Amino acid sequence: MPLFFVGLGFDEGYITNRAMDAINNSDLLFIDTYTMPNATGMIEKIRRLIGNKKVVEANRELLEKESKAIIEEAKNKTISILVPGDPFIATTHESLVIEAAANGIQYEIINGLSGICAAKSISGLQYYKFGKTITIPGGWRKIKAFSVLHGFYGNLCLGLHTLFLFDINDKGESLSIKDGIRYILELNEEAGLYKNLGGLLGVIIHVGKRNVIYGDSISSISQKDIEIEQPYSLAIPSRIHAIEEEYLRYNAGIEDRAIKQHKALLSNDFCKYLGLLREYL
Repeated sequence: MPLFFVGLGFDEGYITNRAMDAINNSDLLFIDTYTMPNATGMIEKIRRLIGNKKVVEANRELLEKESKAIIEEAKNKTISILVPGDPFIATTHESLVIEAAANGIQYEIINGLSGICAAKSISGLQYYKFGKTITIPGGWRKIKAFSVLHGFYGNLCLGLHTLFLFDINDKGESLSIKDGIRYILELNEEAGLYKNLGGLLGVIIHVGKRNVIYGDSISSISQKDIEIEQPYSLAIPSRIHAIEEEYLRYNAGIEDRAIKQHKALLSNDFCKYLGLLREYL
């Protein structure tokens, strides 16, 4: 029987007809509850759309460590794994696809609108100038991930923008913007890297029914309690093209002060710091 991996987009308004066809033709539905903040709200909306079909709220334990049970069910039933966003962007479902193929289970991937792609799109920064996407780990993980800095400085070295995602805890709550940026700045200070890093421009993005963009220096953002709906992300630009600069100024409402400061600080050679980071990796 077929196994569908169904992307739901980041709101019920973005669920495609193809996704609904798979959902309606399935005997059993598993919904991923851990790769996107506010998954509970998405579950409630899905239940209203599908009526009386059985929905299993699947945590990381079920979808990763107990995946064999899902594969066994798929041998006799049509199953859909429902994933907010896209099934294979910033998620961990590849192992299920491999298991399905290894067991001769027919599967189909139904892509959905990814919040990561949408965030880059509405940021006003050129999509092809983004480098590695980086997740900032939450304090509950109790780790110092200097790899975050290595990825960030690597992007800056190559003249590429960086999109940061904020870690999600077991309750489906995002790491706060303030704590996430402070994590980066504290690691940077501990490693003795670029002392003016906090002056770089940060662009906070929320995609949803009402898109929100807010920008200032990352040190300034780290001192504010920004009221913004989850999920949110942080873009830190590298060198800004004139069109990007105009978008940030006129469409995102970012002050000239923050943009000019960012451009001045980018005259620094970020490549030289990559060697200093090796001892922390």
